[in-house]
Amino acid sequence: MRNKSRISNNIDPAIIFLVLATLLGGYIRFFLILQSDFPLNDGGLFFTMTKDLIANNFHLPLTTTYNHINIPYAYPPLMFYLTGVLIDITSWNLIDILRILPALFSVITIPAFYLLANSLINNKFQVILATLIFTFIPATFDWLIMGGGLTRSPAFFFAILSLFFIYRLYTRNHIQDILWTAFFSSLTILSHPDTALHTAASALVFFCFYGRNKKGVIKSIIVVGGILLGTAPWWYTVIINHGIAPFISAGKTGDFNVGMISQFLNFNLTREYGLKTIGTTALIGIFWYLSKRKYFIPIWTIIIFISGPRSAPLFISLCIAFLASYSLSNIFQIFDNMVLRSEDHSFEGEPLNSKISKGLFLLLLSQWFYSAMATIIGLSTIILTKPDINAFDWIKYNTLPESRFLVLTAKSPLSDPVSEWFPALTERTSINTVQGFEWDSNRSFNESLYISSELQNCIYFTYHCIESWAEENQIVFDYIYIHLPVLDADHEIGSPFESAFGDLSLSKGITEIIYKNDDVSIYKVLK
Repeated sequence: MRNKSRISNNIDPAIIFLVLATLLGGYIRFFLILQSDFPLNDGGLFFTMTKDLIANNFHLPLTTTYNHINIPYAYPPLMFYLTGVLIDITSWNLIDILRILPALFSVITIPAFYLLANSLINNKFQVILATLIFTFIPATFDWLIMGGGLTRSPAFFFAILSLFFIYRLYTRNHIQDILWTAFFSSLTILSHPDTALHTAASALVFFCFYGRNKKGVIKSIIVVGGILLGTAPWWYTVIINHGIAPFISAGKTGDFNVGMISQFLNFNLTREYGLKTIGTTALIGIFWYLSKRKYFIPIWTIIIFISGPRSAPLFISLCIAFLASYSLSNIFQIFDNMVLRSEDHSFEGEPLNSKISKGLFLLLLSQWFYSAMATIIGLSTIILTKPDINAFDWIKYNTLPESRFLVLTAKSPLSDPVSEWFPALTERTSINTVQGFEWDSNRSFNESLYISSELQNCIYFTYHCIESWAEENQIVFDYIYIHLPVLDADHEIGSPFESAFGDLSLSKGITEIIYKNDDVSIYKVLK
């Protein structure tokens, strides 16, 4: 009995909470995944690019066959290679890989974050808080567990490990830190462009605070050289085939605008459901850090946002966890001091000594879990439905390969599984699908988003709306695919467009309906 007691007393409480956070995080991230037969939201582009790579015997193709618009095959290809190898070795279905693998990588970001937090923070209780907060921030998993998370999720995992070794690179003198930093940074770059950009911006902040000396400069140069060498097979091939135009085009999608600046000033970055306790305490944490003349985390937060506002909520979640945990650990200590009438204001005592601080901790933990689960349940509305899959199958075998479709769903272009998966599963052209245009230097991605959004509005009007849109944008199409929108939580009905368009177009001989099921109607344009 004494031996067992001694062993239990030697267990680090932080490890216990890490295991708890990982288990809870896994439950949250896999809750909807295991109930679905299809990946959440997106992934159609990556589905096709993986098939293209396999068909080309694992040599980078010049373009992807996705949507038949000759998009340069310039996307970082690491996860397409890994997926292709998994298929060859295990015969694992590609759809299932897109469904499971992103969530799996999202789960292991939790222990990776713990490593980073344990390095940057001296206070063990704050490390525990930061890890729990990171686990529950919706921005750390909502877009990562989707089908498109095939690249986003591993890249985030590699990026966190990159930062862990970057910190060690500048604070230790171990040769292996140079190798590990170059290795994980290369994996990040080869996985996802936005994450690579945020990692590079973060590395600059780490250098300014920890590596601004002769040794730090030399180490940085060696690491950069290693990264260039490790990623050369990809970027060199793209430049030889397409020049630098795809990279310039992709770099213009950062979304620097007034709306994003307003989002940052409102500190609406966590995507919490309900009361935004994490975001609020993180905002307090910025000023608390500044009052203590601790500038690293606040400056890091700002630099991450500036480096890429559109994708900042994911990467900035690292800083959010540090900021919120810092203010909360201090708040808990203040409550303890007040309740226990302590004179110690150094905030170095044992945490959660009083019933009020314990109660607040449990209340916050419950609210964070509720917010995370509500976020997951909300994602159930952006999964491709069985009627859509059946309609896709019908299109593949009953229309000509060169057929051109307009796909109307009333959804935002980036949260529209029907639009993205349509080209991948039907092998037909969807004119208003935007995925892939990030890498096309001949067309602005932001312009594509705007044009696609305009078309989606036509689902509530008559056929004249589509005619005007097509004429304005000089677009010719053969079919119209309509997924009827859900108008509210109580009932599902055909849209005003469906009835008005059907009556008007059919009566004038403009179109004919050639396929219909519970959710989908397909019209063929007659003239």
